[in-house]
Amino acid sequence: MLILNRYIFIHAINLNELLARILAAAGSVDYLIFSFLAWFFIERYGRRRVMMCSAFACSTCWTIISIALGLSQNGKGDTYKLGALATTFFFVFFASFALGVLGVPWLYPTEINHISFRAKGASLAMATNWIMNYMVAQVTPPGIANLGYKFWIIWAVICFSFIPITYFFYPETANRSLEDIDRYFAEHRNIFVFRDKVATQLKRPEMWERMDEEVARRAEEEKIRNGEQVEGGSEDGGEKGEQEVMYLEK
Repeated sequence: MLILNRYIFIHAINLNELLARILAAAGSVDYLIFSFLAWFFIERYGRRRVMMCSAFACSTCWTIISIALGLSQNGKGDTYKLGALATTFFFVFFASFALGVLGVPWLYPTEINHISFRAKGASLAMATNWIMNYMVAQVTPPGIANLGYKFWIIWAVICFSFIPITYFFYPETANRSLEDIDRYFAEHRNIFVFRDKVATQLKRPEMWERMDEEVARRAEEEKIRNGEQVEGGSEDGGEKGEQEVMYLEK
């Protein structure tokens, strides 16, 4: 969408070339700043919550943009103020998208896939991402030309649809190890995750922490036993060596 900012500001909001270029550059800076801030939100609030809140904010922005441009195109308000309102929510959209929907899809595929499929799954996810970006770039100009303000309603619906999709089907991966994710899918076969506290809670499940503590305890005990065996073996070897020396002296 960023590569089309200038086109959108000119053809959807009817701004002049210079102002459109300035706003497009400002939009890219806005996008960059909030992309950096996303790191704190994703780790603090988890993948599920960030994706759903980001999708809701993006859908709200497109809805307001559609209403503002619809009123402006139908002559039912101050064109200048409605254009300013639409432009403002384009910037709010850039921030909302950058805070969640932008970064999580790059991170989530590497966490959710099994280790044997992780590289292929991440590659497939990124290929899909860029194919969809190409599609958006291709459909936006004719969409604005033929549908006008109604074109943005489509994106409002698409963004909103990701809220139930994430809520029902996406398990949380924050505060989990890669082994935790494999363990979850091995123990849970239900495709719906929204009723499963293990899948949706932000904090790492206590049972997995106890399992790791038990594994660490057993490993320490095994290490101690192996150390005792090595020490015992050394003592036996020393006694045999002394006996051999005594035999040779005789």
